[in-house]
Order: sequence, then C-alpha cells, then structure tokens
Amino acid sequence: MLKHDSRNGLLARMYSHWNHFFFGIFSVLCGVYILLHQGYLDDPRVTPPPPPSHFEKITFQFADDWWFAALLIVFGTVLLVGVLGESRKLRDWGLVAIAPLYGAMMVAFGVRGLLDFRFNLTWVFIGLAVALLIGTAMRGDHRHED
Repeated sequence: MLKHDSRNGLLARMYSHWNHFFFGIFSVLCGVYILLHQGYLDDPRVTPPPPPSHFEKITFQFADDWWFAALLIVFGTVLLVGVLGESRKLRDWGLVAIAPLYGAMMVAFGVRGLLDFRFNLTWVFIGLAVALLIGTAMRGDHRHED
C-alpha cells in the first residue's frame, strides 16, 4: 500500500522518480486542456484550410474528445499518486495504462504532420515523449519497496 516515511520528503520522492512524476503532470495538464478546449483540432487556427481528409480526420478525431481527456487525467493521477505515495505498483500500472494513449497520439499527430503536411511541432514533441516513455519502461524501477 502507500508508504509514508518522514526521511523521504515530497521533493525526494519527486526527484527519485522524476520521469514518472513528469509523465503524470504532463498527462493531467494535457487532459485538462483537452477538457476545456473540446474540438480544438477543428478550429481553423489549429488546422488551417483545406479541411482534413476523411482518413486524417478519423486518425486524430479522438485526440480532442472528453473521454480521451478523462483517461489522461485518471492515469496521470495514478502516476502522481504512485510517485508521491511511494507505490511501485501504482507507478507501474500508471505507466502501462498511459503508454497506449501516448502511442495513439503519436500516430494521430504523425499522420497530421508527416502524411498530410500540416507541419506542427506537436508531432515532434509527442515523438520525444514516446521515446522517453519507452526509455522509462526499459530502465524499469529497480528498487523493490513493495
């Protein structure tokens, strides 16, 4: 279960598991942004004319829906609770649950950026996030606290 140790302060836990912590923060913030800006990808300021093709639209339409935002917030919160509560299981579960979401965003924004030539740095940043996610998963958590 969640452990509380006075020797392990909040900052020490965040520093010890910085990668999980930042994935949690980033996921929650992205989820909140999407919830507050429903349909932002349909805005002509974000997706300039001509309108996206049917193929492009079906590959990224989920990325600005409420249910996708809710999943980002829930799994980001699981990661944060795992870091702040020193729970390896929650960190692992959160990372496994959030990986498909980042993979889906990488495909969606990759199609937008590479195949349809709607150049936007979003697909570059999501590619870097997926690379960090893979690195975090491969490195693992070698401490056996639970």
